[in-house]
Amino acid sequence: MKRILAVLFVIALAFTMVSGCALSKEAEQKLAKAQDACMAAQQKSESSAQAAANSARQAADSAAKAEAMANKCESIFMKHMKK
Repeated sequence: MKRILAVLFVIALAFTMVSGCALSKEAEQKLAKAQDACMAAQQKSESSAQAAANSARQAADSAAKAEAMANKCESIFMKHMKK
């Protein structure tokens, strides 16, 4: 009886080890897929951040030009008011 029980435990241990190895391979594959997805998301967010920074620079330049034109218009208006 002890031998049969010992053989069953050995078989159970072998199945556990085999299934553990199979699960670790699946886990590695899933981890690799997740890392690839993270890298793609990171690259996408970096490109979006760069686009946003470029848009912000363009907006600042446009605002500076508009302010310069407003100042010029104001100076022309003041010259006409003095006459």
